Amino acid sequence: MFRRASLLVTLLHLGAGCHLFAADLKPDEATTIPASALRPVVVTADAASVTAAKAQAPKASLPDGWELVTAAAAPQVTHPIMGCLDDRGRLFVGDAVGLNWNKKQLEANPPNRVLMLEDGDHDGFFEKSTVFADKLTFPQGAVWLKGSLYVASPPGIWKLTDKDGDGVAEQREMIVGGFEYTGNAADVHGPFLHPNGRLYWCHGRKGHKVVQKDGTPVHEGLASGIWSCQPDGSDVRWHALGCADNPTEIDFTPDGDIIGTCNLYYSQPRGDTLMHWLQGGVYERADMMKAIEGLPRTLEHMPVMHNFGHVAVSGCMMSRSGLFNPKTPTENQAGLLNMFVIHFNTQRLVRMELAPQGVTYAASEHEFLRLPDAPDVHFTDVLEERAGDLLVLNTGGWFRIGCPSSLMAKPEEKGAVYRVKRKDASGALATTSNPAKSWKQSWEIHSDAEALKQLNGNQDVRALMQACNWAAEHQSKSAEVCAAILGLLKSPAKPALEHAIMHAAQVVGAESGLPPIDTTNDILSSRVLLIASQGKKEADAVAALQTAAKQLEPIKNPHLADAVRRAACAMPLGGEAMLPVMQQWLDETPPSEAKLQIMEDVIEAHFKAQPIQELVAVMLGGSQAPVRRAAWNILSRQTAGITNEKWLTPLEKSLADAGPSDVSLIIEAATRLKTDRFQVALLGMVNDSARPQTIRLKALSATSRGGKALSPEGFALLTKLLGDMTNVTARIEAARVLATVALTKEQLLQLTETIPTLGPLEFQEMLKLVRKTKDAETIKALARSFALSPVIGAVEESAFKTAFANSLPEAYDLVAPAIQSAAAMIDTKKRKLATLADQVQTRGRADEGKKNFAMGKGTCLACHKVGDVGRALGPDLTKIGAIRTERDLLESIMFPSNTLARDYEAHAIETSDGQNLMGLIRSHTAEGLLLVDLAGQEKSVPHASIVANTTLTTSLMPLGLDGTMTEQELCDLVAWLRSLK
Repeated sequence: MFRRASLLVTLLHLGAGCHLFAADLKPDEATTIPASALRPVVVTADAASVTAAKAQAPKASLPDGWELVTAAAAPQVTHPIMGCLDDRGRLFVGDAVGLNWNKKQLEANPPNRVLMLEDGDHDGFFEKSTVFADKLTFPQGAVWLKGSLYVASPPGIWKLTDKDGDGVAEQREMIVGGFEYTGNAADVHGPFLHPNGRLYWCHGRKGHKVVQKDGTPVHEGLASGIWSCQPDGSDVRWHALGCADNPTEIDFTPDGDIIGTCNLYYSQPRGDTLMHWLQGGVYERADMMKAIEGLPRTLEHMPVMHNFGHVAVSGCMMSRSGLFNPKTPTENQAGLLNMFVIHFNTQRLVRMELAPQGVTYAASEHEFLRLPDAPDVHFTDVLEERAGDLLVLNTGGWFRIGCPSSLMAKPEEKGAVYRVKRKDASGALATTSNPAKSWKQSWEIHSDAEALKQLNGNQDVRALMQACNWAAEHQSKSAEVCAAILGLLKSPAKPALEHAIMHAAQVVGAESGLPPIDTTNDILSSRVLLIASQGKKEADAVAALQTAAKQLEPIKNPHLADAVRRAACAMPLGGEAMLPVMQQWLDETPPSEAKLQIMEDVIEAHFKAQPIQELVAVMLGGSQAPVRRAAWNILSRQTAGITNEKWLTPLEKSLADAGPSDVSLIIEAATRLKTDRFQVALLGMVNDSARPQTIRLKALSATSRGGKALSPEGFALLTKLLGDMTNVTARIEAARVLATVALTKEQLLQLTETIPTLGPLEFQEMLKLVRKTKDAETIKALARSFALSPVIGAVEESAFKTAFANSLPEAYDLVAPAIQSAAAMIDTKKRKLATLADQVQTRGRADEGKKNFAMGKGTCLACHKVGDVGRALGPDLTKIGAIRTERDLLESIMFPSNTLARDYEAHAIETSDGQNLMGLIRSHTAEGLLLVDLAGQEKSVPHASIVANTTLTTSLMPLGLDGTMTEQELCDLVAWLRSLK
């Protein structure tokens, strides 16, 4: 039985993250399928057509010994968007007709189809194409099973069967439905056949209302996720749910672990990821938490295997041929898996090495295929034939309404199927075998006794996870199994295993009862509270929270403190339950910083409740400065514009009396309130030239929000500071203010002269100006100014496309060449990483590297120490080789801002006496900060004098240091650093 499928999977994330569903671009206006998209049921290529199609293969960058050829092209396929192979080697592909339609249009006239491609003469080219099924909305995945093709096409999963063997499916049945969609491809993808015999599929964050075949509700909600059912459509379940935009495709390890790609798992900045989807996992994203409201959570942050950045991941496939396994595996490579992942945006196919790590895997990325000169190619899927060839699907240039790499549809750019094969395919494929194990997978466990044996008699963490998964799935009622699982709550565990234990405990503990909260075991008490707070009995949940909060000593119980915060924020009655406890905390002298932080989060979560607002009023008028500061923090973060009259008088007094270190925060708090009461005081600050520039800017921003016009004097101040090269803090703040206030056409055009001179942080803010106008001339002028910036490569391409998508899409063409040029330069350097890492091992001379370091080559010792040599501004490198590989070290040198070490972030600080400082914060004390500047000089900065402290996202280590050394010297240096263990 062959399994595999894919989809067209990318979502253009528009808007600021305040809506559950990102806005799609407008669909095509046409309501009929163009004649050019129509075709006969069967299309067979003659010899001349095959020869012509084979000549269409684009130029490809591949490892030595591999080549790319065309395996199918128009008219056999038009715009392939998914694929799977059956047990006869036939290739099934979902084929689009090139229309960007929304749900209403797709359902009124379903335009797309599934094609069956056959290579009758076994020459590697599929010369025969048959329409297996037509009139489908958006087929994005398929799997062949027992004579039928199962296809994901919204709103559900279809079973298509060709009963008479003519190549056309005359029987079709939707076995599961209820999955919403909009036509932007972030919907159902799959299905995929798991080793346990179930069908699994993905669904984007579009909303769902799923029922069993008999009408019994399964789940209704907004979350994206992974789902499964039996092949007949029975026993529908969700496996994992989350906030991400678009889980795109999955495949399975030999042990049945579900590994898959996901678009827009992160939003700001965008991150597309590789996931190990854990059973019962509920996956968060800060700006979309409404999507998982009410779902049973375990970890606050679920584990992510790999973040690709913004590449628009699509199809993925676990290699089973053995071709990519190490020929002579080392001990560290035992159990290594190879998975291929498509990058839709960047014309790439990457090979992911998955190394077993506890109950999950560590992933590393290696480029396999890249098309350097084919911007209209968009890969969507990758399949592996039995002989080891890879089939890569290219959907062409048609897709626009969910495509982050094109604002204009190009349906004339037809797609194709490419074959990536060995130039010399002689010799047998490598054999693969699964090592024997002493435990069972969850689907191999058949009784409580077997689960209990695995829980008690096997210390392998994978055995424990599988037993926990079985107990949760089967809702075990066994007292012994329950006791064994609850016993696991006491011990530390890595995140993936911790989730499995807590998920099982949530299920079995609901029946057998949870142990009491015991603060002598911090880990146990924290997990018990989190589980109890999500129980069915609200009174028990409130009691558990209050018990934990009253006993809490944050220094002794850091895990429980975090659990109290999470539980109180998530529970509907969490604010009410915590109110008496928080009132007691305010009476403590001095107040506990950790408790105040919990209070800030809890109050923010229940901010609309009147008793909570009364508590904020008490805090604003409190006698202790830390309590007032906590209240200012709360108000400064609110986005609802809630204004309580009892807040105004104490906040007005604080604004008048504030010291330099507090005034910025109080201005932000006042700005969030819907009132003009503070306008006079704020304007006074704007006009007070004795004030620090950053404070004047914040006050100016506050007086100009809510659509208020920016005065000429205010604009002049902002532009002056934006060009001040001596004050980075004020420059960044000026850019932020300009990005938030209303500007005239003349003001926007004036800014285009300054934009090319800005640094990367200010430049990113200026990109927001595009949304401030609908005037085509102004938008084009902004685009031209962006194109002149030397730091254009610091901003993701998707940010530019998002900015222009809803204003003037064609203006993007004015900036695109500069973006692509910058990306090409960065890509050239990135591509050198792997080669250089290998060269370090083969020709790096550690002794020479040591000499060069001591001599100052590359200026490393200006900021780093090795033993007693060098200066301790940056991380100490004395033992760096024990924790960093050759590639890691090279990346840190060639792309210093990509790999900022924790606690070594640069800070720009402005003080009340007008000083502008930049450096690393060496330590925090009660009195102030100890700052180390670029010259290595230490300076104490009192807290009371700090009016602005900006954390920079760029490294103090300058870009281009690798250019100060020859390639040999760079290899020598890294070889020596790698030897330091």
